[in-house]
Amino acid sequence: MANISPVDPDKYVGTVTAVTARQVQANLPLASAHPERRALSRGAVGDFVFIDCEKVKLLGRITEVKIPDVERLSVEPQLGKAALPNPVGRIQLLATVVDSDARLVRGVNFFPKVGDGVFIASADVLGQMIGQSTTDANEINISIGAIEAGGRSVEVELSPEKLFGRHCGIFGATGGGKSWTIAALIEGIKAKKGKAIIFDPTGEFCDTSGIDAVFSFEANVPNARHVHFPYTEVTEDDLFSLFRPSGQSQGPKLRDAIKSLKLVRALGANVPVGLHAAGGTIEKSNRPRQPFLNALRAHSAAVHSPKCNFEIANLSDQIKNECVWSSNNANAANYGGPDNNAASYCETLASRISTLINSQELACLFQTNGNSLVDEIDGFLRDDQRDIALISFKEVRFEHNTRELLLNIIGRYLLGLAREGRFRDAPLVLFLDEAHQFLGRMIGDEYSSVRLDSFGLIAKEGRKYGLACVLATQRPRDIPQDVLSQLGTLIVHRLTNEQDRNTVERACGDLDQAATQFIPMLAPGEAIVIGPDLPTPLPLKMHKPKSPPNSKGPQFQSHWRRRREEALIADLLG
Repeated sequence: MANISPVDPDKYVGTVTAVTARQVQANLPLASAHPERRALSRGAVGDFVFIDCEKVKLLGRITEVKIPDVERLSVEPQLGKAALPNPVGRIQLLATVVDSDARLVRGVNFFPKVGDGVFIASADVLGQMIGQSTTDANEINISIGAIEAGGRSVEVELSPEKLFGRHCGIFGATGGGKSWTIAALIEGIKAKKGKAIIFDPTGEFCDTSGIDAVFSFEANVPNARHVHFPYTEVTEDDLFSLFRPSGQSQGPKLRDAIKSLKLVRALGANVPVGLHAAGGTIEKSNRPRQPFLNALRAHSAAVHSPKCNFEIANLSDQIKNECVWSSNNANAANYGGPDNNAASYCETLASRISTLINSQELACLFQTNGNSLVDEIDGFLRDDQRDIALISFKEVRFEHNTRELLLNIIGRYLLGLAREGRFRDAPLVLFLDEAHQFLGRMIGDEYSSVRLDSFGLIAKEGRKYGLACVLATQRPRDIPQDVLSQLGTLIVHRLTNEQDRNTVERACGDLDQAATQFIPMLAPGEAIVIGPDLPTPLPLKMHKPKSPPNSKGPQFQSHWRRRREEALIADLLG
């Protein structure tokens, strides 16, 4: 396509009158809306403009239009007939036009002079320049939205490397279009034969089209496979945050019991002479210490593995077996007899563990109902016919921080696969909605706790392994700063909270205070897209998904109307 000149004499709007390091001031004589020439007015807040600096052209955006105070009465219908107003405006400098007026590059390396002309930027020119700046003819690109200027709109496409390669953040208040953007991106990945996994805390994406596999932690969920996540992939720290042992008495006994049970599994049927393993546990009371210590050294790799590869059902009994004296008075080489004080201290812990591992709330971890999610994820990753998988957390209970802990465990598992090189040649995109619930928090108490850090680690490390994440939230201020700083592309819908806007501004060097003023006024479905590979922050009308998510709020009208009709019928019959 032939390049279109960015400077069109017919789109002249004014002249530069003042220049600063970040913006310019210009006369905008055509910006006033007089009735006799309202349709001909040019130069409104939000319009993109080109500034003709002779050899170089700059892209800017009008952020303010006003008339001098001495002329403020000239716009009054009865008082302003004698003279037309002389509006002036402020223009934020955004990018530089290069390559023979064909492409935009970030930043401003040449400043205009007083007297340079200002011209409206058409949608065609902007679309062509942005397309040549962000895409390559040989790349596979995803259409994310349309830029509107001069009454026209032009599609904007981004390559997956630029959209997801440095991770992506989707921010927006309720009703701003955040969920629709997620659904549209998922449809784009599906159309281009990419691969993605969606973590859905509320279940609103379960019924959207294009999802090839839905995994649920509850049985009898329509169109979903019932799964559990095997506790053997959980770390000891996760167990400690669930079981909450006290630090001085219960904690050491729990750790010793876990080591013993790991040893039992590592030994299998090859139990050495002198080590008494019965019923899946190791008995220590009055038994010789050396065979046990020798077995620990021989199987140190299995015993010191962070994974919980042991029989969890025997943990309560093994804790009781650990409650013995360190030595026997009659034979110093043996463990002593039962320590009743230690057993008394650990009784509540053993009881709590037995209750939790058999509870319905934690069935997704400790009970083998349904298929293993580890096996299901492995099958999905190997299947070239399936592109999009969804893991629903709608049915996961809130008790014991199960939702947060479970999602953190799954994220850590996927990061482990990434570190093994699983996604280097087959990149995977993870979508996490309501990300503020699962990032930067501590689960547990003062004695034993675990930080929800798996998605933060994915944001920091995932890029080099081919694992990308898309974090969506309506509360960006609750996302840790070290995670925000790793998000390369930001899609910012309407944000009404000032703290949220300030957080986004601090996280992105391209978005200054002038640009953030547009964020509270964005209509549903509109967003500002910011990224290191974009020449400038782009205000886009995001694509509407073909299959919108079920994100409806409370149905007041239908419920109240039904109740009113029922009351009227009761009055008539009464």
